[in-house]
Amino acid sequence: MLLNAIPADEPRLPPTKRYAARLATALTSGGDARIRPDADGRNQYHASVLPSDALAYGSSTISSISDHAFHTLLDRWHHGLDRPVAAGDYAEALAILRFKLVEAFGTPDTAVVFAASGTDLEYAGLAAAHDGRPVTAILLGRDEVGSGCVHSAAGRFFADETATGARVVAQSAIDPAFAGTELVDVPVRDAAGRPRASSTVADDLAAAAQRAIANDRRPVVHVVHGSKSGLTLPVLADVERIVAAFGDAVTIVVDACQLRVAPATIRRYLALGCVVLMTGSKFAGGPPFSGFALIPDAVRARAMPLPDGYRRVATRAEWPADWPGADRLPASGNFGLLLRLQAAMIEIERFAALPAPQVDHIAARFGHHVGRMVARLELRDVLDSDGKDRTAPCLAAATLRTLDLSARWRTCDFDQARAIHRHIARQSRQWLGREIRLGQPVRTHSLADGRAAGTLRLSLSMPMMVEMATLDDAALDTRFDRDMGLIGAAISAAAAAMDSSRPPQHA
Repeated sequence: MLLNAIPADEPRLPPTKRYAARLATALTSGGDARIRPDADGRNQYHASVLPSDALAYGSSTISSISDHAFHTLLDRWHHGLDRPVAAGDYAEALAILRFKLVEAFGTPDTAVVFAASGTDLEYAGLAAAHDGRPVTAILLGRDEVGSGCVHSAAGRFFADETATGARVVAQSAIDPAFAGTELVDVPVRDAAGRPRASSTVADDLAAAAQRAIANDRRPVVHVVHGSKSGLTLPVLADVERIVAAFGDAVTIVVDACQLRVAPATIRRYLALGCVVLMTGSKFAGGPPFSGFALIPDAVRARAMPLPDGYRRVATRAEWPADWPGADRLPASGNFGLLLRLQAAMIEIERFAALPAPQVDHIAARFGHHVGRMVARLELRDVLDSDGKDRTAPCLAAATLRTLDLSARWRTCDFDQARAIHRHIARQSRQWLGREIRLGQPVRTHSLADGRAAGTLRLSLSMPMMVEMATLDDAALDTRFDRDMGLIGAAISAAAAAMDSSRPPQHA
């Protein structure tokens, strides 16, 4: 019997501090150093181990676990928090999650691979492409996807340890099969920071793929659905054009790790033969870190055995049982990853129950109130040069906005924006009586002197939208008006604090 299977006639135990502390500890296990909390119970992204009352518009970076998900996990697991999950129970629990994810996003024959983070998921795309030839990884917008993806997409370790606990050499190949991988970077924005035309991006991806094929290399083409700043490039029609031109001569990996994408769109990508990467810790609102890749059956059917190096980055149950070479992976459980995945699934199922028009309405009111705050603070929304998003309208653009701080504070660069972000996370409760979490800065454009401009991101999450769905229109607008007032005050206060801390400039 699964460890989380509680007999129906057993009374539900009330959550206690003891159980909560054990669950918090378990939730931060089974990952790399990014997940580990500091003395204040926060990871390096300022997310807390326990549920928080923070005003959390930072799901573009990471989410803390919701109170609902945390207490649901307590009810499920209060008997199992003192012992590690057995390999068999881990496999059975992941099988249930596979079924639910396929039901939510895929088709009956879709394969699902689990990983401890979106960065780790790149190894699933490489396994799907691996055919014995050297790989050319064509990465789209390296500044707008996970920072470690520049390494994992090329088949390299992105840190000096893995989620399995293996000690490795960062930036070395995970297996000799990928030692000769080359990385090609295709930008998503032009020199002025404007999103490039979808057709132009697609042409560049196709040209890079054609060069790789001419050199007897296997191209892995990355496209992005919901980048760090909400871009979707190339649009689906241009992805279809690439597939029509190359067929299965290329492997297309869709970075949808923000999970700001409709299930119907995911199924269209899968029908094209794309590998789709998603995480449960951003828009889904699950605790950091977890990820899952959806892989079409036709891609799995032609897969070669997993290289031996995968033994250091994954366990057997995290790969489909019929994937060649999966039986050589270590048969062990990762309790922390399982808990994080289950928490994400709780939120995905709650969000799926919302009517689509209600989701669109909440997103529209979010955009309206962010726009008012942007105007009030004299900032700029990082869209196109005329303030319009030229990419395809979708959940990614509607629920995530990137603010250009340099529009008001002319010399505010990326490093200064990081300091402002950190200051808000640490000081907002003291200033305003409420902790505020925003999305980390992302590089989108440059200042006149070439430095990356300072930005911050605001985003909605599934748990937040489920909560907001209970409000009538007047209450929803009141909520957004209050939230944006606090966020605007926090940004202004942090920018002023950063300005006052700089040494005076002498002529």
